[in-house]
Amino acid sequence: MTEVERLGDGLRASILAMMAKRGWCVHWTHRSAYLHLEAAELAEAVRGKRGSTLDESADVLITLLALSPHGLPEIEAAAREKVERLANASAYAGEERGDL
Repeated sequence: MTEVERLGDGLRASILAMMAKRGWCVHWTHRSAYLHLEAAELAEAVRGKRGSTLDESADVLITLLALSPHGLPEIEAAAREKVERLANASAYAGEERGDL
């Protein structure tokens, strides 16, 4: 049974299948570097330097899901819990503060 078959359906499984089909490296060292690169490209798009913020956001998500052992529903649930906790928590040392 392949990793994709073991994971079942879902976006993460589709991403891993696409990577395997294209012969892209799935080792975490490469995927970790890709995540840094994609995040930097998203930051450039947000700054208006180049690229579509939607397209770059999709690249970051694809890379994140390729790197993480968790699927999107699990990551989204954890993020929602964290946002709720942070919305009700006191500021922590070193927390970035400022105008939004």
